[in-house]
Amino acid sequence: MSKARITTAHVLGPGALGLVFAHQLSTQRNVTLITKATHPTRYYYTFAQHSSALTVNNTSAPKESITEIWLFTKAHQCKSALQSVLGHLHPKANIILSHNGMTNVAELIDLLQPTQGLYFMLTQQAAYKPQSAEVIHVSQGPSTIGAINQVAKKRLDTLMTDWQSAIPLLTKSTDITSARWQKLLINLAINPIATHFNQLNGALRAPQYASDVMALLNEAINVAQKEGVNVVLAEALALVYQVMTNTAKNRCSMLQDKLNGRETEIEAMCGYVVNMARKHGLAAPINELYYQRIKGDKP
Repeated sequence: MSKARITTAHVLGPGALGLVFAHQLSTQRNVTLITKATHPTRYYYTFAQHSSALTVNNTSAPKESITEIWLFTKAHQCKSALQSVLGHLHPKANIILSHNGMTNVAELIDLLQPTQGLYFMLTQQAAYKPQSAEVIHVSQGPSTIGAINQVAKKRLDTLMTDWQSAIPLLTKSTDITSARWQKLLINLAINPIATHFNQLNGALRAPQYASDVMALLNEAINVAQKEGVNVVLAEALALVYQVMTNTAKNRCSMLQDKLNGRETEIEAMCGYVVNMARKHGLAAPINELYYQRIKGDKP
């Protein structure tokens, strides 16, 4: 494979996945990590028991024109994060989003110029931060990128060559909306229940959780079908229980956020399903229940 063109990629969000992808992109190009003044000035990356300093530049106030930026934020931070860099974006910039849950991408497209490309990446890469300046990369799972707006669709094939040279197991999605719904269903069936009952993922395979897993999925699938996304309940259930098995000893991200006093992504999961159900005149009582439970309004 030919070497990628040497251009600068900006990465916003020095969380675990932000640092992992900053490291991977830095193997092929220059990387500038956009941080806050309170963040560390140097980061360390560990994979397969080998540690090294991230070879990236750090800035809290980018001055150069940004041609490519990867946003690794929580769903509820996505819009404000994009707004914070709008003034620095090149007229033909490419913006790649990656977060759990669903957001209103129409709002994000409205912020951009018609010549700026918007993409979404789903990833199964796994990592965590034992401390603020260090990331432990647990596994190099597959990732997929798809185009959100029209200009992104025209550029995606060309960009994939560069991105695949840096990011392992990266593929192109021709239907990123359906892929995001499938990821949402997995998150819906695990995160709210595991968080409310303070359980590891594998514990949710127990019979007492089955009816809630089924209801959360069924309500979301009813909404997805109204949105033109075809999902089969039996297939979704099989995938969800396979993920529970594969990640049996994991503590889901929502539970980690709750235990660490951080805002969760419940708004972009159960909250999204509830709001979209109302839009289509549907009921989503179990998603509503878990939304209230995680928000702390209901036992």
